[in-house]
Amino acid sequence: MLKWLLSYWVLPVSTVKFDLKDDLEELQARLYLDTRKRLTKKEILEIVFRIGLENYELIVNEVRLMDYPLDDDIIQKVLSLAEDLGPGSEDLSSRVDDVVYGGGSM
Repeated sequence: MLKWLLSYWVLPVSTVKFDLKDDLEELQARLYLDTRKRLTKKEILEIVFRIGLENYELIVNEVRLMDYPLDDDIIQKVLSLAEDLGPGSEDLSSRVDDVVYGGGSM
């Protein structure tokens, strides 16, 4: 009877592989320093998940901006489109990087 009661009241646990373990531990430490409350990793993930649900559009935007790697075929096709743009074009890519990524060499 006790076994049935325990299985009825205990919620199942899910295990997920997590690549950001170091980041989670850093967040856990920072939260302790700022709040003096010891939170478990589970508690932190539940808070983060709840905040994510409340800010769903931020998650959607982040997913849309994710950097998806290009496969070698696509890279070769793009590289094959390159043309000689004449004198001064050697530093074109660095100028484009400056404009796109905010470099300061312009």
